[in-house]
Amino acid sequence: MSLAARPAPSPARDVGLASAALFLAATLLHVLVWWQYRSDPFSLTYVSDALAYDRQAARIATDGWSGEPVFHQPPLFPLLLSWIYAAVPEPARAAWCIGMQVLLSASAIACLVPLGRAWLGSLPAGVAAASLACLHAPFAFYSMKLLPTPLTLFTQGVGLLLLARARDAQHLPSGALAGIAWGLACLTRSEALLFVPVAAAALASSRARSRRLAIVAAYLGGLAIALAPVVAHNWLRGDQVLVCSSAGENLFIGNQRGAQGGYTPLDPRAGDIFSQRVFAERRAEEALGRELAPSEVSAYWARRARAEVAADPAAWAWLELAKLGRLLSPGDTADIYSLTVERAAYLPALYALFAGPWTILWLGAIGVGLALRGRVISAWPLVGLIAVQSIVLLLFFVDARLRLPLFYVLCPFAGLAAVEGWRRWRSGRSRRTTLILAATVGLTVVAGFGSMRPTPRDVLRLSSVLSMQQRLDESLEVLAPFLGADPDPGALDQAGWVLHKRGDYEQAQQRYQAALESGLPPGREHQTRTRLGIVLERLGRFDEASAQHDAAVASGQANAGTHYERGTFLLRRGETLRAVEDLRQAVRLDPGWAAPRMALEAAGAAPG
Repeated sequence: MSLAARPAPSPARDVGLASAALFLAATLLHVLVWWQYRSDPFSLTYVSDALAYDRQAARIATDGWSGEPVFHQPPLFPLLLSWIYAAVPEPARAAWCIGMQVLLSASAIACLVPLGRAWLGSLPAGVAAASLACLHAPFAFYSMKLLPTPLTLFTQGVGLLLLARARDAQHLPSGALAGIAWGLACLTRSEALLFVPVAAAALASSRARSRRLAIVAAYLGGLAIALAPVVAHNWLRGDQVLVCSSAGENLFIGNQRGAQGGYTPLDPRAGDIFSQRVFAERRAEEALGRELAPSEVSAYWARRARAEVAADPAAWAWLELAKLGRLLSPGDTADIYSLTVERAAYLPALYALFAGPWTILWLGAIGVGLALRGRVISAWPLVGLIAVQSIVLLLFFVDARLRLPLFYVLCPFAGLAAVEGWRRWRSGRSRRTTLILAATVGLTVVAGFGSMRPTPRDVLRLSSVLSMQQRLDESLEVLAPFLGADPDPGALDQAGWVLHKRGDYEQAQQRYQAALESGLPPGREHQTRTRLGIVLERLGRFDEASAQHDAAVASGQANAGTHYERGTFLLRRGETLRAVEDLRQAVRLDPGWAAPRMALEAAGAAPG
């Protein structure tokens, strides 16, 4: 058969080939970042939420999920990790997990190709969307982290694809499969439940009137099938929680007076999402004077959030503007990890991924306008998901990884705007407008790079991880820019700790003292005073050490470690009775910590 006589490729084949090409491109880019990530300190040490997920997955792999309490966070990600942990020896787990994350992220990007065709009627828009996603550095960056972001994007992409198929086919199994897929998205990010009414309305507005109710029922039935095991688990643990119980406290975290629009810990001692659960439960039960179920803890914090808003509506309005500013920021609204810091130090490949947040936001906004003008009948459910995700961010809090699902849904619209601009240029129409659009997009790229400057908070966690790995000189080098003429208190405190670990007690004492005089962030003073007390003892300045330990306990922020360190100091000074009181308090505050019990046994005292 001659080339001219060959049949034209089918639309399905075009979509498949384009999706495969974009999957391969995304995978190669992610693997390049992964290759460089091997030298990143965070590749060797899990921190904060990643450490909490690691521990939960290891626990489920060993004991099964039947021993888990009512789920505080959506369970699908740690459950998926637990399957890897159960099958793979510990030294290889980290590589397998990143490999899984890379495949999920690349698959999510590839899904944008058929999403553009299914919801916007444009395969080129889908290809442009996936290309933009390939060039958006946070998608690759967060696939390196032990966080549910790639799984969120993948389940969201698959759920939207199957919803479009169910809408077009009006086939009951398709509706049920779409419901199951979106149920898995809800088990990854529980706020996806808020999209269910929009999805049901999309199915109910299809052309096949006779099957509308049946297809909606099939979709909801599939959703129920996906959620049923988690609902049953929570019910068997004594509570009626649909997916997880963290909504109320997160609502308070995002709306409490003094919040800045990002994540502000419920308690300064809460280091991750799972320790937050402990403090949320403890404080709620202390306030109400009784033991509470997880749903009651959540309800307590939701009431507290509403009370915060009602107490100062004007301040809350400004807070919402701050959240909107973080949502629309051209830079890296870092939380746990800083793309800015890690890119500069360890991941230069990310510089090639130049499509910044403003690029996707600006093109996406134009694409939404184009879709609502010419494709509103097919595109409105995607616009509805954009609205849902934006409202959720403004109701709770905003950071770089939490806004990625919103950017993902904006990508098809951004692709539509890019394709339409190119079409108009090729046709000779509106060339001036197209040039202005291209120049504006170029400015968004420049703005994205220009706004990504590291902050003290960004480098503190990196310095901390380097110190954990005994890379103490590197840790001090990271802090150096923030220790100059106008030093940051947190950087001074961290520098004191690194010098403390290095044995430079005189310099450590000076840094700790300067940090205290500069004014530390809330929740840090007791720890710094305790460490200063330890250093002063090493320097033989016992009275000053005693005064710092006493001030740490009296700060109102004292935890088990504060009491333990003062207790052991008092034991060394021969003040056994006072020491025993502190050590017993440490046991009461952290019953699972063995060190205070061992110290009590060595002192010949009972734990309680």
